[in-house]
Amino acid sequence: MTVKTIYVFRHGQTDYNATRRAMGQMDIPLNETGLNQASELAQKMVNMNIQAIYTSPLQRAMQTAQQVANKINTNIISNSGLMERNLGVLQGHIVRESDNPDEYQMDYEQLQLCMPAKLLGNNDWKPDGGESRNECLRRAQKTIKDIVKKTPYDTIAISTHTGPMLAILDLAGGTDKRIGNCDYVKLIFDGKKFSK
Repeated sequence: MTVKTIYVFRHGQTDYNATRRAMGQMDIPLNETGLNQASELAQKMVNMNIQAIYTSPLQRAMQTAQQVANKINTNIISNSGLMERNLGVLQGHIVRESDNPDEYQMDYEQLQLCMPAKLLGNNDWKPDGGESRNECLRRAQKTIKDIVKKTPYDTIAISTHTGPMLAILDLAGGTDKRIGNCDYVKLIFDGKKFSK
């Protein structure tokens, strides 16, 4: 197997990002800032010889991928394994965490929730109707491994979300940096392992 080069990027900003609302798998489009970020990202990717872009089907990732694809004249391949973590009942809410039980507010009729930090920090905890952080991690890692093993292209891009991007980066040693909108990372897959 030939060495693969993979550019993994996060989608541009949405109104939910700007107001810190949890999106999960809600299909929220890019806002004007996000469209501009995607355009700037596309310009950065002009000389990277990307032959295809694999993208989450959620429109914020799809719109970002489309801007890049239009600029570099390549095709887009949708893959549901690249979708953001399903946050179930938390989707659409502003969620903060606390260690103080007096602050907890878990009435899902309200926009703002305050959840136990112990719960939100548990990688195996699954919100009702959603998936755990570890389930998202396993799904995203399986997806990227399948893509790089099956793709006929040597250089590809992945348009995705924070959760899957962190999971993919974990395969190459992880990151301690916060991932902003339209941030990207270059990875190499040598047929056995990923590296930066």
